[in-house]
Amino acid sequence: MATLRFKNINKIYDNNVQAVFDFNLEIKDKEFIVFVGPSGCGKSTTLRMVAGLENITSGELYIDGRLVNNVEPKDRDIAMVFQNYALYPHMSVYNNMAFALRLRKTLRPIYEENQEAINLRKENEETLKQIKKLYKFAKKNKEPKETMDQIAALYDEIFKKEEQIEKLSVQKVGIFEYKINELDKAIKQLEKEILRFKEALEKETSEEIKKIFSDGLAQKQEQLEKAQKELEYYQRNETPLFEPRKLTSFEIDLEIQKAAQILDLTQYLYRKPAALSGGQRQRVALGRAIVRKPKVFLMDEPLSNLDAKLRVQTRSEIIKIHKRVGATTIYVTHDQTEAMTMADRIVVMKDGYIQQIGAPEDIYANPDNIFVSGFIGNPPMNFFKVHFNGEKLVLLGNEEKEINLTKEQKALLKSHKEGPYDLTLGMRPEEIFLKGDVNLNKNAQLFNVVCDFRELLGHELVVYTDLFGQRLLVKISKQLKIVSGDKLEVGVNPESLYFFDNETTNRIR
Repeated sequence: MATLRFKNINKIYDNNVQAVFDFNLEIKDKEFIVFVGPSGCGKSTTLRMVAGLENITSGELYIDGRLVNNVEPKDRDIAMVFQNYALYPHMSVYNNMAFALRLRKTLRPIYEENQEAINLRKENEETLKQIKKLYKFAKKNKEPKETMDQIAALYDEIFKKEEQIEKLSVQKVGIFEYKINELDKAIKQLEKEILRFKEALEKETSEEIKKIFSDGLAQKQEQLEKAQKELEYYQRNETPLFEPRKLTSFEIDLEIQKAAQILDLTQYLYRKPAALSGGQRQRVALGRAIVRKPKVFLMDEPLSNLDAKLRVQTRSEIIKIHKRVGATTIYVTHDQTEAMTMADRIVVMKDGYIQQIGAPEDIYANPDNIFVSGFIGNPPMNFFKVHFNGEKLVLLGNEEKEINLTKEQKALLKSHKEGPYDLTLGMRPEEIFLKGDVNLNKNAQLFNVVCDFRELLGHELVVYTDLFGQRLLVKISKQLKIVSGDKLEVGVNPESLYFFDNETTNRIR
């Protein structure tokens, strides 16, 4: 598939509103990356810049080592799954998936003649004619199971023979004229752009704008040098040959059937989108992306229109599909549960800035700042105003309470800043326990609180209470029969505490 590299990407709109600031990220081949953050944080804008639907104001975007800032969306070899499915309502599932394949020319290998492979291909084409007759019969008779099973068995035969054909086929080798012509066109275009940059530099008086033009010129010259080397290689060397052409109806049919099997859509191929459930429509949108076999999959909040139960089901389906297809995927969501359950790595964003990048378990256990701590985790982390006087940590509120610290924590807070200072203390609700719980150690801090109200989350209970005028949430088992008004004694281990600087909001560690 593909790697991606974002280098100092910025996006400023015409009204001078900046949506993305200095975005830097490297995505590995076959990685599933999730951009997560609140509405307006710049995650969808970043995704649209990858797709080519938004221009990049400054910075560089590379797909598979190729700079694509000025490459048209259709030439970036990406596929996007939109939030609203964007299916054609008048077309069947089959035609929705086939639409892009019928329109585009793609580079297809040119093979040496092999009679055995030719014979197998003819057999497959005859089998396909048989399948089409069976489909006509099935549609008239409301798709009886026996006929659909027979069709599935025939497709399995085709797929097995296609594997044999692939083994028998030997690709032709020679001077790749198409590639040479494409590179020649690209070089001429780059030479024109370099000339325009040089002319603009001569006329410009502003040093700031000159710097922008100068950077652009250097970038184009680098691209020109790379293209010239590539052209020289293809002119001097014989390579495997390809031809740009549209797929045949047989090839299109095979791609759709393979995708339909992966997505469990075989029985719905000749239905219209209106006859499908929300989850099935979402799978069709995914299938339309899969059949194109792009380098990169982009998904913009694809589950936001589904109900809670279907979200969980479709989420697991997307993970399975990613593992089968092995595509490099960027997935955008505001739902931190989706991010935690699906991602290889998470990119947490706020106000256009990257807050933290890491594996889900690392971001949860080692958040970099107050925002990430409060955003990742359900329910969110508890935050308290506290004061460190150089020796003791005191919880502020309508009463003051000393907080137990380990020797290491005291040394950490002393080394962080000179003199007494205020800071923010964090406690995760799931790391607070009722007195007597086996998870509490002998140094645990105990507090007397009263349950204001409770929230049942299936097998867990979230207790809302108050600690010296500051809100406290506690997550416990539903088996503990807690009701509003109950007096509780809760505790937290010192090792479970998080400390944050009030000025920078960064974690103290």
